[in-house]
Amino acid sequence: MMILVGGEKGGSGKSCLAQNIAVYLRTEKNASVLMVDCDPQRTTSDWIQERNANNKLTPINCVQLFGKIRNDLLSLRQHYDYVVIDCGGQDNLALRSSMAVADHILIPLRPKRRDLKTVPHMEDILSTCKMVNPKMNAAFVVTQCPSLPSLASRILEAKEVCRSFEVPVLNSVTFSRNMYDDSEESGMSVIESEPEGKAATEIRCIIEELLARGKEETAYEPVQSQKIHAIS
Repeated sequence: MMILVGGEKGGSGKSCLAQNIAVYLRTEKNASVLMVDCDPQRTTSDWIQERNANNKLTPINCVQLFGKIRNDLLSLRQHYDYVVIDCGGQDNLALRSSMAVADHILIPLRPKRRDLKTVPHMEDILSTCKMVNPKMNAAFVVTQCPSLPSLASRILEAKEVCRSFEVPVLNSVTFSRNMYDDSEESGMSVIESEPEGKAATEIRCIIEELLARGKEETAYEPVQSQKIHAIS
């Protein structure tokens, strides 16, 4: 099974999500996992290097791939239970190649206007890739949410923006927590740093909800007009 964490907007926590999902699958599901780092910034590759240097942590394999990677991904998926792909925050060949073959696509967005402005373009990309990968299960997830109750409306508004473009958005979210950064710096996941903590619960809820969606008939479909969206 192939899980892509990607999107057009940088800074939304894609690498953090991909890393924590990979650890969840590796440690709690006892699955064989490969991470694919498609980001030139090497965030996940550096995290893997830090992680695998610590013999107290369960090692995870990682490769770097760029450009037209569709065939590479199809070959790699035959050797692992899960391939978790971390794509950088831009619309490029690696992102579209991954979308063409991924089983599950998770698109993180912060509840901020500049992030939400990317939703129409991401819907266009999903609609186009859906034509070659009709079984894809794609959803937005709102990340780095403010924890103040007075700002809860921002989360609801962000979800409504996603729904207005007929793209599913997960009920689960992540909040801004130091635990995410602290864990990443040491090559760990929040599940390992604080197994019963709030951040670990957020990660479990996100991946479990995403995978559950893939089993339902409510997976994403192109808009009713069925028109082919232009690729900008």
